[in-house]
Amino acid sequence: MSRTPQGLLAQGDFEARVEAECVRCLDVYEQALHTVFNELFAFKRQGMTEAGLILPEDGNIDFSPLVWEYLNLEVPIKPLCRPDCKGLCVMCGANLNEETCEHQSQVIKED
Repeated sequence: MSRTPQGLLAQGDFEARVEAECVRCLDVYEQALHTVFNELFAFKRQGMTEAGLILPEDGNIDFSPLVWEYLNLEVPIKPLCRPDCKGLCVMCGANLNEETCEHQSQVIKED
């Protein structure tokens, strides 16, 4: 936290781990998240930034909603358990990271 003429500048650096489901193999895994932000909590409404944050009357700032929003922005659109995830067999649904099914050895013939 830093005091500026307009208000209090909050600088945050947060890490979290959340449960996510891989879009390829559907396994649940732990996803690491990291975010860094700078937000100004204005003393007066005239000094408010686009974020619309104002210092509460009692001076106590609840950072939970702000941290939640920033960490939510870090959640990948297509979460992968690992970059080389092989996914599921389209024929039988076997997890190709754990086993090789008979469909993987068949060559698909094109007409």
